[in-house]
Amino acid sequence: MGKFFTLSATLKSRIIGDFLLSTTMNAIMPFIALYLTSKINAIFAGVFFIVNILVNIVISFIGGYLGDHYNRKKLIHLIYLLYSVCLIILALTVTLDGIGLVIFCVTLFIFSNLTGIGETILNAAIMDAIYEDVREYVYQLNYWVYNASLALGMLFGAALYHHHKHLLFGLFFAAMLVSWYLFIKYYHVEQVMSQRAEDLGKVKHFLQNLMLVFKDKYYMLLNSGFILTMMAELSLNSYIIVRLKNEFQTIHLWGIPIDGVRIFTIIMIINAIVVVTMTFKVNQWMTSMRKRHAFIVGILLYAVGYGLLTMSNSFWVLCLVIVIATIGELIYSPIHNAQRFLMIPEDKRGTYSAMETICFFGSEILARFGLILGAILLSWQMSIYVVILILIGGALMYIALFKNPHIPSQ
Repeated sequence: MGKFFTLSATLKSRIIGDFLLSTTMNAIMPFIALYLTSKINAIFAGVFFIVNILVNIVISFIGGYLGDHYNRKKLIHLIYLLYSVCLIILALTVTLDGIGLVIFCVTLFIFSNLTGIGETILNAAIMDAIYEDVREYVYQLNYWVYNASLALGMLFGAALYHHHKHLLFGLFFAAMLVSWYLFIKYYHVEQVMSQRAEDLGKVKHFLQNLMLVFKDKYYMLLNSGFILTMMAELSLNSYIIVRLKNEFQTIHLWGIPIDGVRIFTIIMIINAIVVVTMTFKVNQWMTSMRKRHAFIVGILLYAVGYGLLTMSNSFWVLCLVIVIATIGELIYSPIHNAQRFLMIPEDKRGTYSAMETICFFGSEILARFGLILGAILLSWQMSIYVVILILIGGALMYIALFKNPHIPSQ
């Protein structure tokens, strides 16, 4: 971690701010579905999140357009201000019923879509601050920070959700203020602005920017592969947890009963521990290997791990294969992120980042589709389905990253 202190103040402050925001957000958002289900019903919760995803798809593109054509720093200040207002309202209404619950749901919907805009612009802003010498390290560090904050946030959420919901939103608000302060004090980066054609209508110009992304053949191949590959990881919270709850036979370990839900929790904890402790060690192991070969190894381990995770009901096999899958992701994901950076034009970073956000939503929808498919197919058939999608996705990403004449081949 000594290399962290050699980064620019802008990058260090952004990484610290992201860690705080991600930790507090992960302490709340995974439990929102449970909250809405208990307050209203499961159907409402499902419809609410599906509509959110669909609206976020459009919102993310708008955020990308704004980030390319207007001052990102001013936009982020405005978004932080709106975040503050939303979080105060959410904290005040989280335990209310009636009109208070309606206000909570409306504010949550607005906040979720503000996040769609904000993440797109912040992603573009962080790209502006990255310089070539630290590109790969920053993406490895971001990956570590995300997973560490996920584990820490889940622990906070599990401890505080039932009796201290106000405190959770209060912590989120405090983290947001710290992140905002760090951004104001340390973000000093020159932005490459995309040219605005004044004679074109804004909608037409917006669509032209989107078409530039869609016409980027290699970038769209990369996105398609990412959707198929990321689907496996997102299935943890959909198909896999449901399968384990229904199929995993309760065992007793050191006198403690382990059912399907508990083995899922153990899997998630193992995943977080492997990420937090092994990210930079795995990177050291891979330094002697060419990037393209390391990428292939990572995808194969990822496919084997999630393929077995989709069908196994053995406690020890599940614990082993989540380690294999996570190490595979630790190998291929930083390579994917660092190479993707080279594919994005400086003046189109907002629009390209919006497409990345859309791909995440695509993976999420595909993972939710696994619930429907899982009701038809047996677990071993679902395993084959997952492995095939991962391998196809990995092949598409390989072509986009290592057969692309526009970026250096390493």
